[in-house]
Amino acid sequence: MPKQPEVMSLDPQYLGDILEDIRRIGRATGAEEAATSITTRLQERIDAVGERAAQATSKPKVLHLEWVDPLLCGGHWVPEMVELAGGINCFGDKETGSFRIEWPDIVASQPDVIVFMPCGFEVKRGLEDVPTVKALEGWNSLPAVQDNRVYVVDASAYTSRSGPRLVTGLEIMAEILHPELFSGLIPEAGAARLYGNITAD
Repeated sequence: MPKQPEVMSLDPQYLGDILEDIRRIGRATGAEEAATSITTRLQERIDAVGERAAQATSKPKVLHLEWVDPLLCGGHWVPEMVELAGGINCFGDKETGSFRIEWPDIVASQPDVIVFMPCGFEVKRGLEDVPTVKALEGWNSLPAVQDNRVYVVDASAYTSRSGPRLVTGLEIMAEILHPELFSGLIPEAGAARLYGNITAD
């Protein structure tokens, strides 16, 4: 009789879960050595970000927006990325999934950095969401806006989908939060910085 297929359920919540899922798939498919090689390299990159970010003299408060109508903050590995990259989450932590937040609470949180990461969208599409938030009362009072530290990232590639490219998402986050410590980590079209009337750098 033909061998019955094995059904694997993957539901990663953290970066470490994703590495373990790669190892599980490797074991199940007879590619354990390749899986170990891949996860070792990924873990080295994660560790490198954490070690360098630990040298930062300050930790910016970070607002990550996964959706704008309604307003949703990122969950699970997104807050984990912020923490590893040397920032403080304005909302959420790695123990929680995405959840709805209210604009007055965002204004009260006074984020130092804002990262738009609309679920499943690349930078060009993400830029279309910015005017919705920019029109809200109090936008110009936010430290992130006053200091030109508002970004849009390619969420489809680097923050929304569980997989190895989340490690690149972590590196992007690190360079956004601490450009004094990180450079050259953001892939072409991986992120855009906003100035004034939403022109990308």
